[in-house]
Amino acid sequence: MVLVLRYTADLLEMRSFKRFETELAHLGFTHFKPLAPLRPWVQRYFHLRVATDLPQSIEQTFYPDGGTSLHFYFPTPTLTQTLSGEEPQVLFHCGQSRHSHAFLLGIELLIVRFHPGGAFHLLGIELQDIKSTTSVTAIDATQLQLTGLDQLLSQLAQTNQPARRIALLEHWLLQLNQRQFTAALSRHECARIGLVQASLPKLIQTQASLEDFYGQLPLSRRQFERRFKQETGLSPAQLLQLNRVKVARNLLSQSPNLSLVQVAFDCGFYDQAHLHQHFVRVTQQTPGQYKKRKMSQISNPTSR
Repeated sequence: MVLVLRYTADLLEMRSFKRFETELAHLGFTHFKPLAPLRPWVQRYFHLRVATDLPQSIEQTFYPDGGTSLHFYFPTPTLTQTLSGEEPQVLFHCGQSRHSHAFLLGIELLIVRFHPGGAFHLLGIELQDIKSTTSVTAIDATQLQLTGLDQLLSQLAQTNQPARRIALLEHWLLQLNQRQFTAALSRHECARIGLVQASLPKLIQTQASLEDFYGQLPLSRRQFERRFKQETGLSPAQLLQLNRVKVARNLLSQSPNLSLVQVAFDCGFYDQAHLHQHFVRVTQQTPGQYKKRKMSQISNPTSR
C-alpha cells in the first residue's frame, strides 16, 4: 500500500480555526490575523466573551505546541456598574503541557498568541531563564517590566471595542519590534534577528530530518540549539515532536476516519507505535481515545 501525504500544515491550521469558531461559539470566540510586520512573531489574536446566561462556567482543554501567549482579562460590568477605566489583568502563559482552563461566565478575554520564539523577540522574555527559576506557567506580566505595558493597560481600559483594543495591542507590539531591532542594530546583531523564526518553517515540516535541518544552518548545531532554547525554552527536537502531535490532533479532528497508520505516516512518525508514544506524552490520552471522542462529536454535535 502506498501512503501519500494529502494535506498542508497551514491548511490544517486554518481549518482548525474554523472548527474553533463552531466548537467555541458558546465562548464568543473570534480570531484576527496580525499585521504583516508582526506575523513572524505573532500567530493570531483571539477574543472571547462568555455569555452570562450559561448554566455554568466553561472548561476547555489546551495542548502545547511550543507557542506562548499574553492573556488580557477585562473586568466584567455589573448591572449597576460599567467599570469604565478599570485596567485589565494580564498574564503571560508559557507552559508546554496539557492543561484545562475554566472560563467564568461573563468574562472577556483578549489573547496574543506568539509563535515559538516570538515572545523572546517582541517582549525580550527568555523562556529558559523563566523555567529555571519557577515552575509556574502563568506569570503576572506586570512583574516582567515590559516596556510600555502600563500605558497600554491604561489605554485598553478606556475602550470596550475588541477591534480598537487589538489596534492598541498591535501599536504596542510594533513599537517593541522597532525597539528590539534598534537595540540589535547598535550591537551589530541584525543578521541574527529572526534566525529562529526563519528556521521554523523547515523545522516544523512533519517529514523534516533534524540532520538535514542542522546541515542548512549558518551556525553550528551546538550554537543554534543554545540560541533556540534561549528563545523558545525548547530544543528543536522537542518542538518538532510537539508540532507532529499537533498535526496529528488536527488530522484526527478533521478526518477521524483516517487510519492511525496513515496519521502516523502523515505526521512524520516512524510507525504507529511512535505516534502512540508521543501522543500520550503530550495529550495524556491515546490517539485511539482522541479519535473516538472526535468521531463521537461528529455523530453528536452537542457533545464536546
